[in-house]
Amino acid sequence: MIQSYPTAYAEDMKEVECDISKVAGVSETVEEEVEETKKLWERTFDQPYEKAGGRITLDLGGVPLSKPPVYWEVFDTDVNTKYKSLMPRFLLEVCMFARLGQKMKPIQEKMTHDFVRLRAVRCHKELKIDKPLSSILYDSWQMVWHLYCEFGTRGVILEFRHHGGRCFKGRKLKNAEAFLWNNLLRVPTLTLGREVEQGVGIFSSITPPVQAPYLLKCVPDRVTDDSGAMISDEILRMNHYRPQEGRWLSRTVLDHAGRECFVARIRVGEGFWRRGSEKPSNVKWADRITEIREGSWSYVAGSIGRAPAKVVGTAMPKEPPEQWDAAWQFSSGDELMVRSESSTSRSGLEFSLRNETSSDSSVKLLIGRRMQYKVKKVNPESDAEETELDDKGDEGLDLDEEELNFVTVVRLMEEHPTGRATALINWKLLAVEFIPEEDAVFVLLLCISIVRSLSEMRKEDLGKLLIRRRVKEAKPGAHNWGSVTLHPSASCSTPVSPFLQPWHWNAKVVLASDGANSLTRQPSVISSGVEGGDALYKRGIMS
Repeated sequence: MIQSYPTAYAEDMKEVECDISKVAGVSETVEEEVEETKKLWERTFDQPYEKAGGRITLDLGGVPLSKPPVYWEVFDTDVNTKYKSLMPRFLLEVCMFARLGQKMKPIQEKMTHDFVRLRAVRCHKELKIDKPLSSILYDSWQMVWHLYCEFGTRGVILEFRHHGGRCFKGRKLKNAEAFLWNNLLRVPTLTLGREVEQGVGIFSSITPPVQAPYLLKCVPDRVTDDSGAMISDEILRMNHYRPQEGRWLSRTVLDHAGRECFVARIRVGEGFWRRGSEKPSNVKWADRITEIREGSWSYVAGSIGRAPAKVVGTAMPKEPPEQWDAAWQFSSGDELMVRSESSTSRSGLEFSLRNETSSDSSVKLLIGRRMQYKVKKVNPESDAEETELDDKGDEGLDLDEEELNFVTVVRLMEEHPTGRATALINWKLLAVEFIPEEDAVFVLLLCISIVRSLSEMRKEDLGKLLIRRRVKEAKPGAHNWGSVTLHPSASCSTPVSPFLQPWHWNAKVVLASDGANSLTRQPSVISSGVEGGDALYKRGIMS
């Protein structure tokens, strides 16, 4: 029942007050009974016994043995609906089954050049996962793909192809079948089955879409003035050549689909620039405010534009307390403190976040990928999994450089006394993931404040904040960030692309821009007299 109608099973279990370990123990007898039930179900209904959302394997204590690779949870609220520029993500679980007809058994061995390819209707045009037809069973339904897809992908397409042509080159398309999410949602059982090419049966099963965590990243953009306009000749002409006052480092905040939703700015200079000796000057560290503006750029000429007017959050540097290296006051009332040499942390870093106006929760900032963001690492010498990070701290653990680039935000609340991870930050790549119950602007301010603090302490531009030009991003629709995630248990005939795994497993590859290679060949900072020169920006970041 649990694998065939998981939603109904979950509702029934809520009404049963008992220890699940007494009724759901794992044993050989149970496995044999499940296998018999599976065969009986397939003979009776001619469809797979398993359905999306129903593959749950429990240990003797009733704890799931395998977890989804994505944050799979129903959230009660979304505090980010107040930001009109921020579009929510919705995920659904997808299971694709296949079975060869009985008449295909005699020729199955001859189908070595035939295969079926899975593709997305939209959002991930580069998605290509192949499955040889010769490997599909003829006597039972076989799960061939197990995915988590954004609803924006619209559906999947199965292409039946043949390796062949002259000298066996080329891949001929023989047939294609589309399974659209809207069509599946109209079916009460959320399943669709079809008999397609060469007697191959295909069965698709999905779960209802649920809201997923937000994905945001900050990408370099042009320097702006105090009003939010980019420093450029076009803006000067529009302003009748009145010099632009003030200088701010600017970052465009993009969501998972590459849409502009915020603009982050860091104040670095004041004054005007003229063709004489007058030029912008540095502002004190205490005046180097970070602000987040809601919305996208208003473009006036090509990529030249003005930042949105609405400021939704700020972070002000402040004098740190004794034994701390940096401190920030957020407009939300939160206070962040950073220490680079900590005797209580093996990583050498320590963060403290407090909010005196809020007493219903407390927040911990843990170094590395914790809780649901943990990544199991394999020792190449023993091929054995290493011990996972302790969620309480990093004492006694050796954290590699990649792990140090992540910070997990954990909130302690009455309903979650042991803590609940609400956000994951990669401060070096300026990328964040956070659940709908966590505020987007707060997480962005946290990310930028951390990288600014560490860059100042280590006298190094760790987050490439000094880049002052727009970097070309991957074309939307090629492999949208997080649009398709392959379940680790799913089998496929090709190596798994990093774009089909959770982004934090290989963040550097997934978040790389098209301009990443050019950055290594060209100076990362372009000197400009109009902008004020390199020294203006280095001071207070890596002076």
